[in-house]
Amino acid sequence: MSYVNIKEILLDAKKQGYAVGAFNIVDYITTSAVVKAARKKRSPVIIQTSTKTVALYGYKPIVSWVKTLAEDTDIPVALHLDHCKDLDMIKKCIDAGWSSVMIDASSLPLDDNIEMTKKVVNMAKGKDVTVEGELGAIVGVEDDIFVNEQASHLADPDTCVKYVVATGIDVLAPAIGTAHGVYHKEPNVNFDLLHEIADRVDVPLAIHGGTGLSDDAFKKCIACGGNKINISTEIKHIFRDSFEEYYRANPTDYEPVKAIEYVENQTMHRVENFMNIFGSANKV
Repeated sequence: MSYVNIKEILLDAKKQGYAVGAFNIVDYITTSAVVKAARKKRSPVIIQTSTKTVALYGYKPIVSWVKTLAEDTDIPVALHLDHCKDLDMIKKCIDAGWSSVMIDASSLPLDDNIEMTKKVVNMAKGKDVTVEGELGAIVGVEDDIFVNEQASHLADPDTCVKYVVATGIDVLAPAIGTAHGVYHKEPNVNFDLLHEIADRVDVPLAIHGGTGLSDDAFKKCIACGGNKINISTEIKHIFRDSFEEYYRANPTDYEPVKAIEYVENQTMHRVENFMNIFGSANKV
């Protein structure tokens, strides 16, 4: 079984100059599709869960899905908790077997963010679990966390250095102008800021708000030091749209397995494309 944490995956990406996709699954179908895509493309992969998904299915079932799917492959597979503000949920995910967690205390003053992040780093110590933290405020909606444009602000390089050193996190998610959800206008990504932060901190960087970025923007983010790219909204849209497409084409079909296979295949194809763009294909 190749079940690992994200530090093991991302340090190689940082060294070789590519990025690994972190795909927010919504059920077992999408989890299976992401792992199958990784196997086909020979790419490391991060299965990412929102707090809503964890609350819906429970801790043990999700870990069981991912570990079972990872058992039959030599592809590095990580299970990461995305954007969590609840220390109790983070602890339960760690205890249940998540290999990585994200504490999002970015809305707090810096000192409070540092203190809360340190608590999570201490929870993860000795358990082979990695921790991601965030600085700045990323505009948009992610798992009921809403930040409007007026409240959004970019990460500061000096603060990033202080935060990484003080907390001991494994991955940093700095706000650089990307947004959660669907882009309604051309995003103003600050690539120079990303490059400066990457030069000044020694941990891999996570790019949030990947859905809707152009191939060129992805490649610039990677060239400037982005090593983990989050794809969430795209998976949700594929999930719903694929079911609708299937039943529009097959209105009298009441065999769920056929629809499920269609959703899985559509998800696989899109994930494979992301892996090609991110440069992670054939890295295993």
